[in-house]
Amino acid sequence: MRNIRLLLTIPVLLLLFSANHVFGISDTRDVKEIGIDEKTGQTVPGDIRFKTENNEDVELKNFFNPARPVLLNLVYFGCPKLCNYATDGLVQVMNEQKSLEIGKDFEVLTVSFDPTDTPELAGAKASKYREMVKRGDPGTENWVFLTSDSENIRRLTEAVGFRYKVDGDDFAHASALIVLTPEGKISRYLPGIQYEPNDFKMSLLEASKGRIGSSEMLNKLLLFCYEFDPVGKKYALKALNVVKAGGVVTLLSICGVLTYFWRREKKGPE
Repeated sequence: MRNIRLLLTIPVLLLLFSANHVFGISDTRDVKEIGIDEKTGQTVPGDIRFKTENNEDVELKNFFNPARPVLLNLVYFGCPKLCNYATDGLVQVMNEQKSLEIGKDFEVLTVSFDPTDTPELAGAKASKYREMVKRGDPGTENWVFLTSDSENIRRLTEAVGFRYKVDGDDFAHASALIVLTPEGKISRYLPGIQYEPNDFKMSLLEASKGRIGSSEMLNKLLLFCYEFDPVGKKYALKALNVVKAGGVVTLLSICGVLTYFWRREKKGPE
């Protein structure tokens, strides 16, 4: 019996340690006060103010580009754990997926929710992570690192449903990439610290309505065949739409073959 109790206790201890390691929580009751309340479809206020790594005053709307969506990456630059993992995961998925490129198809805003973070700290993080990107152009206009004061941070985090709490010298918080449309509307949340290349791609295509990437027609077909699973937080094939798309392709193929033979018959023997 004692051995059985020990075996049951070990997973519980590992789970508590894991939660503390990932979220930076010293009191497990804080779990109720942190998290992400998804506000898909709402528009983030464009007049929220920030400072760039060059200490320039900017508004959020300055980064809304009618040609491409925006990935919002909420972190704090002194974070010893989760924020680094999340931003590493962002770089990894940008490098792994082969269809879309930063600067051409999307932009990234990495915003600190710690009001004590400075433009100098933002610049140090920017230099580190831009060097890790292997595809696209992660320059200062395409991957922006921002800081701000308490009031503007509050406005942004409330607008996107990001709940966090001071925990000693750190913050207890969750992690998710927030996908914004070119107009600044919240399109999708990708939770966690590692992201599947297909989910990453589909969320950006969805936010842009298929207008980014090399083939708009192919993107429209992908959006038709995939849908977001709100339970699994992943994009999955829509079986019925796949059948419909296959039927259309088959019908067009038959029409093409019949047209060929009809034209050949009309010409007569050579």
